[in-house]
Amino acid sequence: MLAGRLAGTRMTGRHELDEAFWASSFGSSLFEGFCRTFFRWYSPLTVEGQHHLPNGPFLICSNHTSHADSAVLMTASGRRFSSFALMGARDYFFQSRYRRWLVSRLMNVIPVDRQLGSKSLAVCLATCRRFLERTEGALILYPEGTRSPDGEMQPFKAGAGLFAIELGVPVVPAYIEGTHRILPKGSYLPRAARVTVRFGEPLVLAQAISDPIGESSNCPSARDRRRRVIEQLTESIRMLRLGRQSGELVASVGQKG
Repeated sequence: MLAGRLAGTRMTGRHELDEAFWASSFGSSLFEGFCRTFFRWYSPLTVEGQHHLPNGPFLICSNHTSHADSAVLMTASGRRFSSFALMGARDYFFQSRYRRWLVSRLMNVIPVDRQLGSKSLAVCLATCRRFLERTEGALILYPEGTRSPDGEMQPFKAGAGLFAIELGVPVVPAYIEGTHRILPKGSYLPRAARVTVRFGEPLVLAQAISDPIGESSNCPSARDRRRRVIEQLTESIRMLRLGRQSGELVASVGQKG
């Protein structure tokens, strides 16, 4: 069980690696079984591009319209739910006693501060890297930062570019269609609707040489690099929305630079 493997591993200071939610093997398996049944019989799921998912650690970046998005991405992957962790907003998942109680039993969630400081960023990156090393699994990140209220893609946050670069793993763009009809923002009871998930070709980004926590992360070249990554991710996911892919979009940022 992941919680057992990570238990006792702490960061110095007030932040700790075990601050994240690590679902029990039983809870994760129970949630996985429910989701596979749900997306087979109640809201039929169509998956395209599953073969693009790497064998080793990777990061999924997707549009975000519903609380059902993480469940449908994990189901669409065809892999065990225990090998995934969601990067979730601290103020939403971790400051509500009810959400902490419910989500921590079903999913692995790593806290992300909406306003990243050097300490919180260092801890979040360390937790993500440790999870990937221990599980050889995948992280789910929503570059929009929050759910879209109308189902349309919102502008991507710059922080998503930083994580994509610093984690040093392939980044798989994904587009989800239909979850906004199942469970839109503000709703609590799921409805029946067809869902489609499209996975794109992985983007291989050269890991940053400079320290992302230091002053160099605010220099023009670092900001420009993150901007290029965001542009690349945005265009890749928009192409998936149209049902198309382009070989040009999988070139590394290093090559483009």
